[in-house]
Amino acid sequence: MAALRITRRDLRLASGLVLFAYVAVHLIDHALGLVSLSVAEAALSIAVAVWHSLPGTLLLYGAASIHIGLAFIAVYERRTLRMPAAQALRIVLGLGMPMMLIGHFIGTRFALERYGLDANYARVVSNLWAADGQGRQLALLAPGWLHGCLGLNLAFGTRRVYQRLRPVLFGAALLMPVLAGLGFVVMGRELAELAAQHPELGPRIAPLGPGRALAMAHLRDGLVGAYFAAVGMVFGARWLRSFVERRRKAVLTIAYPHRTVQVPRGWTVLEASRSFGIAHMSACGGRARCSTCRVRVVSGARHCPAPNHDEQRTLDRIRAGSDVRLACQLRPEADIAVMPLLRAEPQAARGPGATQGSMEREVALLFADLRRWRSATGGPPSPHDTVYALNLVFEAVGDAVAQAGGVQGGFSSDAASAIFGLNCGFGQACTQALRAAAQIDQSLRALNARLASELGFEADIALCLHAGPAVVAHLGYRETQSVAVVGRALHASQRLREFARGRTERFVISAAAIAGAGVAIEPFAGRMVRLEGAGPPLDAVAAEAAEIFAPQST
Repeated sequence: MAALRITRRDLRLASGLVLFAYVAVHLIDHALGLVSLSVAEAALSIAVAVWHSLPGTLLLYGAASIHIGLAFIAVYERRTLRMPAAQALRIVLGLGMPMMLIGHFIGTRFALERYGLDANYARVVSNLWAADGQGRQLALLAPGWLHGCLGLNLAFGTRRVYQRLRPVLFGAALLMPVLAGLGFVVMGRELAELAAQHPELGPRIAPLGPGRALAMAHLRDGLVGAYFAAVGMVFGARWLRSFVERRRKAVLTIAYPHRTVQVPRGWTVLEASRSFGIAHMSACGGRARCSTCRVRVVSGARHCPAPNHDEQRTLDRIRAGSDVRLACQLRPEADIAVMPLLRAEPQAARGPGATQGSMEREVALLFADLRRWRSATGGPPSPHDTVYALNLVFEAVGDAVAQAGGVQGGFSSDAASAIFGLNCGFGQACTQALRAAAQIDQSLRALNARLASELGFEADIALCLHAGPAVVAHLGYRETQSVAVVGRALHASQRLREFARGRTERFVISAAAIAGAGVAIEPFAGRMVRLEGAGPPLDAVAAEAAEIFAPQST
């Protein structure tokens, strides 16, 4: 059993989840103010009991220290600040989150330890309301919330469960800050009216006093200033390092196929590409996740340090050769020559209709393959009759796919394909694909009767359905592009299609698609066939009709 090894990525994710949970709990507590002040107070008392306990304190402030420290290290290690806009936004939002933590520490923990003031809404909201600071308090929650939402999407966006819950999570991410703001305002107004109607409650509701409030404000401003000074020191250290490197001429040469650049020692190959405007693929933003930035080290391999744990894990996943490295992680120590293995061109060079980027998703893939034309005479149909029949077949396929909620993948002279799951979760994608297959099967039976009557031949169509992980992207040339999938799901689908060509049944479906749609697989266990070959074994069922699998419409 391999020893457990904790990487920076693991620490960043774990500490980020703790901080996101902290922000989420605060927003939920604020939102409960829409119900009543007492309900919000009860929820807050539970949260305070958790976060103010010794384990909660160590967890929260330990996570904050680790997350902020890793952010400082990441910013310092960057040799260029050129990066995609989404990545820059995450960094800016992350650097803004400590201001909220500082305000929380001063307003709750410090106030409790120094002045014995309980952390409750009656005190906190009243003082913020009286000082017109409610807007600032809510604004300080926004960076942490947005940063956390972006981080969760990046970390879990390809997981099946996450994709199933994506619509719900998006709604929660959108509504939570709004509800929290409304709840905070409702509580503030309620407490202001209560203080106006009952002046004798003022000392109990807002017992802070001007002297204590001023002292806490000064401490908060001092800590915020110290934090900004720390941020400034990080950027100052970056500048000092660059200055020293320039004075010492500590530079090295990176040779690309059509260009050679000189960069300071310590830069990654991807940073060099971005700094000099060299087109270089990188779908994950330089986190050793996607492998799209990989390069082949043509010369100077001895000047390349060994891959770190994250890089090696990704290289093993794609079965890369010993001369292949990830550009986002490779920091050469002397001159090297590299060749990017995935071609990337500027948008202008690809044309105005080109679409960049790709995404990993769990999808359902449906293929309608023409095995042969069955003719009463035994001869092939004429080319014009074939075109006529194919258009009718593709019309039946396209209508069923559109009605079920799928996206057309493409048409050829003997096949049509469809993709499900681009805008919904995995389970719904499998359900939609099954319903589309059942509708296509039914439509083709009626169409074959028509073709036999009009033309004297029928279409022998095999429907194949599989579901699994794939990379979805727009492929093509300039404006002529279509949605396509690449990856394990497509490879498995090809095996299903080859299997279907030698069968008489009209429909072949994988066990993964059956399970994904929530259909009981036990009734078909006796008919299950295991397909061996390239890749892991694939279980599938062949049937005369697709409708026996299709879930009932709700």
